[in-house]
Amino acid sequence: MKTLPPVIIATDRGHLIAYRLEEGDRPRVLATEEFTEGNTKLSDLVTDQAGAFPMTGSIGTGSAERMPLVAELEMRCFRKISEKIHSLLRDEKAGRWALVAPSEIHGAIVDFLAAEDRETLALQLKRNLVKVPSKELVEALHQEAGRTAWD
Repeated sequence: MKTLPPVIIATDRGHLIAYRLEEGDRPRVLATEEFTEGNTKLSDLVTDQAGAFPMTGSIGTGSAERMPLVAELEMRCFRKISEKIHSLLRDEKAGRWALVAPSEIHGAIVDFLAAEDRETLALQLKRNLVKVPSKELVEALHQEAGRTAWD
């Protein structure tokens, strides 16, 4: 059986839980975090009125946001998740670590990671396991480690 990385981070859009594996692969919670951007409904954040932007060549204003609000909020959320991961890894001096995130956001989180964090990312699991018991999370990582070629 392959040895799992000492730090495991499980996340989704609104939650992050970090574990340190102790002897016998027993996970101990290092940190938990909630991200409002991932948990809040869009209707709770904005009104139904469009923003007013000056329009060139015409009279008045129009709605011309550069990036859709939903995409902007997701980017902020992924950025906050990656910043939290960076600070956890720096504080724990983890070396190798594992990331567990749903497949639809996994790539975006990895894209926002600092280069040194991507280099030490030893195991990735594209599943939403942030709310499962830690024992099930460790079992899923062992299964993935058996399928993945890594040191």
